[in-house]
Amino acid sequence: MEAFLPYRLIRVADRFDMAFSHYCGPEDELSWAEWQVLWSLGEQSPITAKAISMHSGLSKTKISRAVKVLEDRGYLLRKRDRVDRRFELLSLTEEGLTRFDRLERCAHAFQRWLEQSVNIAYLSSLDSGLAGLEQLATAGLLQTAVPVVEESFS
Repeated sequence: MEAFLPYRLIRVADRFDMAFSHYCGPEDELSWAEWQVLWSLGEQSPITAKAISMHSGLSKTKISRAVKVLEDRGYLLRKRDRVDRRFELLSLTEEGLTRFDRLERCAHAFQRWLEQSVNIAYLSSLDSGLAGLEQLATAGLLQTAVPVVEESFS
């Protein structure tokens, strides 16, 4: 398992998520899905949950739960799309925008800390590797993986 790339990526991502949460402080404790939705709304608003899903890769269920939590905290508003009433347009409230601005500043400061703490050549290689994996995922090649049928030898 230690050499299985998906396991390693998830394990490292969880550790970075915890480190970033600790860096920001307990008042900014958000789940990864909540953070992704808030970030998406901070970058583009209004936006639909479907658009957030396409950009972030999060499932509709995770986005729906995150939207509910963020709405309950007073960070976002839902509004029916006038053109297609099946969709809700999501946007940040003033409080949500304030929270986004704080998280954005924390994210930039955390990124600078990482760049100062990790060997730049190593960080650059990691960044290139992640970009390649993101392109693989965006191109849909992960969905084309076919299970290998092991032959039984008797």
